[in-house]
Amino acid sequence: MLSQRVEDHLKLVLQHLYINPLERCNLKCKICYTRKTSPILPMETIVAFVDAYQKVQLLTTITFCGGEVFALEYFPSLVNTMTHRGIFVQVITNGTIDQLDKITHPNNVNLIVSLDGIESHHDANRGAGNFRKSISFMQKAHRLGFHLDVFSIVHKNNLGSLDQFESLLQKELGFLPTVTYHPRKPPTYLNAHPISNIFGETREFDFLTKQEIIELMKTRNVFPPKDLGCYQIAVASDGKVYGCCEGTLPLGTLHNTPNELIEALRARLDVWSQTDMTIGCLGCSQHEFMCGIKEYLVELAKIDS
Repeated sequence: MLSQRVEDHLKLVLQHLYINPLERCNLKCKICYTRKTSPILPMETIVAFVDAYQKVQLLTTITFCGGEVFALEYFPSLVNTMTHRGIFVQVITNGTIDQLDKITHPNNVNLIVSLDGIESHHDANRGAGNFRKSISFMQKAHRLGFHLDVFSIVHKNNLGSLDQFESLLQKELGFLPTVTYHPRKPPTYLNAHPISNIFGETREFDFLTKQEIIELMKTRNVFPPKDLGCYQIAVASDGKVYGCCEGTLPLGTLHNTPNELIEALRARLDVWSQTDMTIGCLGCSQHEFMCGIKEYLVELAKIDS
């Protein structure tokens, strides 16, 4: 049985869908660990799933991620369809493809732009000139009334310049958006991943040590969050549905009803509650894998206690 704390959190979680319409991307980042597979979800498939979901569950937010979702010709129309319904939309993007003018309700959209530190560090991973493209994208988005956040991958080579990075954002944008730092996936995760097994490059992108990851989690806003609880109904481009954006074991597919998927997620959390309550977190939908950070969360719990 789930604790009341987890039950309350799950009630909020179910109001927020994660949808990944495609894995393809216009960039070739050197430390990307996801396979760029071919399937693309048609817009009508996404809308039909949202229709079915709203019939059984309050839905307030959808996060769209890729690949690069702005590479989809239909994407602005999809966003407009959702915001017209009163759904708040979050978009995780690299900020190099500008379809912003086609979005009709920018104040109902939060753009989470991937920027991996200062210009030299970012472009070393994502390609020369892309830092400036993303900054220009964010400047325009701010003028148009979009909300803005930043998602930043941290490795040993950019770890020491995070304050400089935030000062640069303040200067370029005129304000400092919320920055969420994501430690580069450790080798134990990349080598054990049952789907991708992509290690990526290490020259200029060395992995953080265990202590560096723990220190980052102690001092910065990070993802996954320290208390977890980041599970949700997550639709993938191949039509499978997972219990989180990093999931590897599906809850079902788009052929299942939303209620069946919700019950499958709840069953995963029941397993969590029976097997792994040692760190007092908000739960995980795949506790045996858990994004490669379990050992760090356990260590943090020891420090906090």
